[in-house]
Amino acid sequence: MVDTIAGWAARYAGAFPAKGQPPKGIPEGAEWSQVYRGGKDVLSISGVRKVVESSYDRILIDEYQDCDALQHELAIALANILPTIVFGDPMQGIFEFTRSSVRWQTQVFPSFPLVAMLEEPLRWRGHNVELGLWIAKIRGQLERGEQIDLAAGPATFMPCKDAYEMGALFDKFNEREGSVAAIHCRRGACDQLAKSSKGAYQSIEEIGARRLQQFAGEWDDANSPTAKVAALKSLLSDTTTLKKLEVGAADTEDDLATGGRVREALTALGTSGSAADAVIYIEEFRKHSRVRPFRGELLRDTARALREVEEARFESVRDAATAVRQRVSTSGRGTQKRTVSTPLLLKGLEFDHVVIPDAAHFANETFAAAKLFYVAISRARESLTISSSSRFLTFPVPNT
Repeated sequence: MVDTIAGWAARYAGAFPAKGQPPKGIPEGAEWSQVYRGGKDVLSISGVRKVVESSYDRILIDEYQDCDALQHELAIALANILPTIVFGDPMQGIFEFTRSSVRWQTQVFPSFPLVAMLEEPLRWRGHNVELGLWIAKIRGQLERGEQIDLAAGPATFMPCKDAYEMGALFDKFNEREGSVAAIHCRRGACDQLAKSSKGAYQSIEEIGARRLQQFAGEWDDANSPTAKVAALKSLLSDTTTLKKLEVGAADTEDDLATGGRVREALTALGTSGSAADAVIYIEEFRKHSRVRPFRGELLRDTARALREVEEARFESVRDAATAVRQRVSTSGRGTQKRTVSTPLLLKGLEFDHVVIPDAAHFANETFAAAKLFYVAISRARESLTISSSSRFLTFPVPNT
């Protein structure tokens, strides 16, 4: 079977609540620490250990660089029951801001001795072997804290003033076949880049979907239809942009008709304050040909949450929004041809083409700067385009 450490621990802690003491409801934030403690504690029950022995022959734990200290303790407890192998890449351990990531030399290797290291960059086999070898070389330079020359390799280097110069995102725009990801460390910058691209790139949401939860709270707490209209208009402003008409041009008859329906839907929503009218307003608004969603995932999830309330599956948009995002976390988000997002959200994924807007900003990150840059460039399989206000970059030696 395949499961996450979080999912496995929650299931076992919940099955033996007297020992596992799981938090009530869906764990949030620091409550996950109790989930991991509970998962470890139930393994002290002889009957549970026998269940584990009977259920599995071996335990394989991937992406171990993302484990924290409590997850590591749980893994050790499991390793005392069954043969356990862990896999991970210290250079992709980018969650250092939590200050609880495991250290390989002092924590991982003493418990799980190093068996082998993968040397061949398999991701690029059949795609761009030269790029893969160059990224492997850059990895070594990052590990040693050496200066990197962004122009000395197969990546396309483009000088820029800042991350918001759009040339790199649209370089060879129509020639790129397959998936494209632009990667910036800051979420706000990703949203702005997507907006500036007029929706050509889509900014994706974190699983927690803070903006969706903000809207849900504003909607549920609204004391009038007018307040609900304001909440929805604010969300539409944060998810869509409107293409300007060219000088002398006018809206088509279809757009004029759509505009009329949008106004009618808005009037109805301002009177009823109902989720049903909100869904109609969103649907009609999106039909206008000059409307360009740049956070389409957030907009779709908002409509889904409102529809759940409309169909009486949930009483509040808060609960509906939580359910919508839970489905995303289990089933995965839909793929976009062109994405702009952070290394945190794209780690573990790969794309045919990757664009790095002003790579110099990576060096300003407080935590895991070198690792964030390595994760970003190593998402590319076919081509890598790097814009930067500085051709040469130097990063602090990363923690391993």
